[in-house]
Amino acid sequence: MLLKKLFQIFSTSVNYYYQAISVFTHSQKKTLQPVYLVNFTPEEQQFLEKCASSLNYVVDYSLGFRQKELFTVRLNNVVFLGNSGALVWKGKVIIESVFDLMRLTKSPAFRSFALLKSKQRNGLYSSLMHLPWAETSNYHWFLDVLPRLFVLMQNATETITLIMPQNMPEFQRETLKFLLADQPYIQLAFISKQEKWQLNSFILPSFVANHNSGYLPPSILENLRNTIWAGYQVTSTGKPKRIYISRQKATKRKILNEEQVIAALLPYQVEVIYAEELTYRQQVQLFYNTEVVIAPHGAGLTNVLFCRQAQVLELHPVDIIKSHYFMLSKGLGFPYFYTIGSSSDKELNFQVDLVDLAFKLKQLFE
Repeated sequence: MLLKKLFQIFSTSVNYYYQAISVFTHSQKKTLQPVYLVNFTPEEQQFLEKCASSLNYVVDYSLGFRQKELFTVRLNNVVFLGNSGALVWKGKVIIESVFDLMRLTKSPAFRSFALLKSKQRNGLYSSLMHLPWAETSNYHWFLDVLPRLFVLMQNATETITLIMPQNMPEFQRETLKFLLADQPYIQLAFISKQEKWQLNSFILPSFVANHNSGYLPPSILENLRNTIWAGYQVTSTGKPKRIYISRQKATKRKILNEEQVIAALLPYQVEVIYAEELTYRQQVQLFYNTEVVIAPHGAGLTNVLFCRQAQVLELHPVDIIKSHYFMLSKGLGFPYFYTIGSSSDKELNFQVDLVDLAFKLKQLFE
């Protein structure tokens, strides 16, 4: 017993949390939207089977997709960890604060040592933080982080201090500001990665998306899109565009035969885009006026979120077929097409099957 007590004291002092706890059945949980089933066509099921098979995933959405329950939980006497956004209650990491069990095992909050300066904070707090995943990623920001704000806002009738990380990228600060513009009950506070805050009252909003899925409920998608369109003041600018998002300036997931791919796209007036050369406002404006998006799997496809109506063609290697952007397109009601190319190398680069590409382009444009 003494050794156990000493270990607990030591592990707490170095923020080594080796146990987890769920609050799904907590007495203070408020359900805002129950679970519902999303149905797929036979063709969609076939694609999802390929995704599961290529990655040996336990998550196989071809067997059915259940949009998870949306809820908030009010908790007392918790510790908020600035290195991750995880919440500790009764000495255990709350699973729902780090997304799910799969991400818990990779979170810096779980079974990792960290020296964090402890500070006491009074009042009612909440957070959307999800580090390291959403630190710079637009996918995790728009699909994992911001949707939680809509969950939180449904019950915001008293002042809530929203904890966010210091040194947020500009696009995150901008888009968060847009969403908070008409929320008088929510104020911001910023935490360092080297801090943990002792809080006497906290509202935990559930995550909305599932693992390996970009699907969001239509009501949340509509609110998110409309708010960001309005914030960036996007406008309709003539004939809709057809774009190909190149990853040649990225470090991985490049198309090895991209010259031939671009040559196949030219007859269809498809414009080559390098997203990293554009500000985020320019990206949102571009996609707002785009009717066809073609791209290898990667974060650039997240901006499909900002198309008014579009067709999506995603290029996959045969050994890593991911369902994220199919599921995002499903939620948006956008037609989704795909090609399957060669196996990928160690940098996840691969060759597109040009015959398959030509066939899919005819489906898209003819």
